[in-house]
Amino acid sequence: MDKKIAVFIVHGIGSQKKGFSEAIEKNLRSNFRNALRHMGEDHRTGIEDALLFKEGLWADIVQEGEDELQKRLFRDPDTDVDWLCCRRFSIDNFGDAISYCKGPNEGPYSQYRKIHERIGQLIKEISDQTHPSENTLLTVVSHSLGTVILSDYFYDTRNTLKPDRQLVFTNFFTLGSPISIYANRFYNCESDSDPFAGFLPQKVEDEQGVWVNIFDEDDIVGYPIRPINAHCREAVTADINIDVGSFLLGWTPFCHRGYWKNKKIGKVIAEKLAIDWLRVHGEAAETTMKRIGDYKKRYKMPES
Repeated sequence: MDKKIAVFIVHGIGSQKKGFSEAIEKNLRSNFRNALRHMGEDHRTGIEDALLFKEGLWADIVQEGEDELQKRLFRDPDTDVDWLCCRRFSIDNFGDAISYCKGPNEGPYSQYRKIHERIGQLIKEISDQTHPSENTLLTVVSHSLGTVILSDYFYDTRNTLKPDRQLVFTNFFTLGSPISIYANRFYNCESDSDPFAGFLPQKVEDEQGVWVNIFDEDDIVGYPIRPINAHCREAVTADINIDVGSFLLGWTPFCHRGYWKNKKIGKVIAEKLAIDWLRVHGEAAETTMKRIGDYKKRYKMPES
């Protein structure tokens, strides 16, 4: 079995339709081939099937409750409310974030565990499709609230992922991420040094991997992560500001859904996938390290 690179695409708030990841798959496959061409390695066999994609949907878990709330709130004969379209949008989107709030595992009202069980099952399905006797490099590309879910998931499973699934958490690309806002859950007002010191996101486990956080300065949902504390500065390789969205919406907060099709983002992700694919197919360690160094310089990633 030819060695592949696993790519797990996880959606954000309000996304529950299958096939939504087709846009970024097409983007990454095209840029993957282009990256290998620029490296002079596009002659190798197996390029067309080098990337194993898996789509991660989870919003349907909380949608049933949100739909029931809308029925009760908007069809009550004793209550009148206006702006129903906006209210439905608020419940469908803010409701996802509220529903995800962590509660006790045995608590009947917490959907944190159910969402993580779904993510775990999807990762098992990825593992089942990879090489049966060797570890496979896993790259996660996540968007919006999906970045928070995956960051939490990898923190919770940090001691079991590779032994159980034969997957090495290599790269983490977070797009339009509100992780920084969720850091407020760990704020310690009694701290004399750093009140955010308790926020400890999980680092990628591959020494040659990266965590690249991509945000648009006009996107009010996406934020840099490295400034939160010293641990975030160590865990996150770079915060990169990239303009996303259409000509009409790219300069507004509505650009939040524009990350998936952005060509520059495709290049940032696919070039690292190409470097990893060459690495698992026997490229010399010195060459790999040089490629990674050039990669970080090209996208102006900090040295530390």
